Formats: sequence, C-alpha cells, structure tokens
Amino acid sequence: MIPVLGQSILFASSGILSIGSIMLVILLLLSERGWQNGLAYMLGYLSSYSLMGVAIVVVGYQATGLSAGQPGIFVPVALVALGTLLLWLSFRNWRKPASENYSQPRFFSIVDKITPAKAFAFGALVTVVNFKNLGLFLSALSIAIFSSLLITQKIIIALSVAFVFCLSVIIPVLICISFPQRANKVLNSIKQTLEEYSRPIGIWLPLIFGGLFVIRGITSLL
Repeated sequence: MIPVLGQSILFASSGILSIGSIMLVILLLLSERGWQNGLAYMLGYLSSYSLMGVAIVVVGYQATGLSAGQPGIFVPVALVALGTLLLWLSFRNWRKPASENYSQPRFFSIVDKITPAKAFAFGALVTVVNFKNLGLFLSALSIAIFSSLLITQKIIIALSVAFVFCLSVIIPVLICISFPQRANKVLNSIKQTLEEYSRPIGIWLPLIFGGLFVIRGITSLL
C-alpha cells in the first residue's frame, strides 16, 4: 500500500497549482464574515473532492475487476501525459504577454456579499467546473484504481489524495483559525505575493511539476 500511496500523494501535490482557489479562500477569509466563509468554502471544496474520490475508486474497483492488479504501463504513461500537459501549461503562460496590473476575476469583487452556505456550495461547485484541477485529481486517483489493493485501502488512499490535493485551501483556513490576531497580516502578505508573482508562479510551478512527472514516467518505462 505504501508505494501506491506515495505515488498518489506525489500526483496529489499538484493541487498547489490551484492559485485561483488559494486567492479565493484568502479573500473569503478577509471578507466581512471572515473565517466562517473561508471555513465553509474549504469544507465544500474538501468534501466534494473526498466524495468524488471515494465514488470514483468504488466504481473503478467494480469496473477493473480481475484486471485490477495488472496496470501495465498505465501509471508511467499517465505520468508522462500529465507532465506533458503541465509543461504545455507552463509554455502557454510564458507566451502570454505580461500585464502590468494583476486583475482579479469578477467573482472576487462580491465576496463580501457571500454567506457561509453559498461559500460551501461554491467550494463544492469549483471542484466540478475546474477541469484542470479535476484532471490532476483524477490522475492521482488512477494509481489506486489500477492497483491490486483491497477496496478499503483504495478508499483510504482516495481520502488521503483529496486531503493533500486540498492543502492549498486548507492551510490558509488553518492560519486564520490558529492565529486569529495575526491572520489578516499573514493572509494579506500571501495575497500580495501571489498577485505580484502570479506570472512567474504560473510558469515555474507547472514547469517543475511537469518536468518531475515526465522524468519519473520515462524512468519507469525504461
């Protein structure tokens, strides 16, 4: 179980690429309802990925049947494919002309009007409509799906993958709850850093993850 869990966690760590979700949860934490909205968004985000992960693993377990222990070259090929996708994303971001001012999506301007219930619903909705993140998440789950592990072990891995994938949203909420007096200063600092370095982050993070995945995949194929 440990090797499968390790590979799945490696894939799931790509959740750090969800810069939009990080910015959104920070803005919610800095909004009028503060930690309530941020916590609600995080719970919606985490619970949706967790439920989706468990459902996909259970369906995959039934679908793969006797072939569950014979993944063949699937995992290495998936690594190369995902790495190539991230490298393309890095190249696309590099080709985009640099803008002088960071512009936030329109939704970010109405965060003060959002209630915790709406924040929870939006957190759950984001997991479905963000196809880039969904693809990364499914790639992490695929390793467990095509393994020969027991269904209970696969479910444990799916929940672990969901948790690690959502750390980019969980950590800001933990900062706000754990250090309420200093949270605004820390979150504003993170927000300003992400805004100031949005372009290099969009280039270098996919480049690093993409390179690591491609190298790992090719090494496994050799």
